[in-house]
Amino acid sequence: MAEIISKRTIPFPAAKVFSIARQVTRFPEVIPNLDQVTIDEDLGGGRVVSSWEAEFSVGPLKKQVKWTERDHWDEAALACTFELVEGDMKEYSGSWTFAPNGDSCDVLLTVEFVLGISMLGPMIDKIVNQLMQQNCDELLEGLEKLAAAE
Repeated sequence: MAEIISKRTIPFPAAKVFSIARQVTRFPEVIPNLDQVTIDEDLGGGRVVSSWEAEFSVGPLKKQVKWTERDHWDEAALACTFELVEGDMKEYSGSWTFAPNGDSCDVLLTVEFVLGISMLGPMIDKIVNQLMQQNCDELLEGLEKLAAAE
């Protein structure tokens, strides 16, 4: 299982950044290869089920990846955990933390995954991990842009 860790200090209050991060349907605005995110079900108590569609390219290979995840947004802790419900990945889970740092917010995003697409072999795993790292980094950069726009 691959583990991706992305960190960024965003120059806005943690509560604001947390609130924007909860708006997952806006993520395609800031992640180039993320096509769509929809909220399928609001389970209450900060828990939602969402569906995601993305495309990734490794050399000449292009693959559409779809998955459904369950998120638990804990406003009191300024944190979120998520896990795979179903989809193209064998395993997928992770967490967000939004730590106040003066007038800024230290965001930590951790993702663990096993892609599990049969056309990809072990030689391509490193490239896929780099793409996932890039996506996570772009997401945190995008959160800062979304926060600046509000």
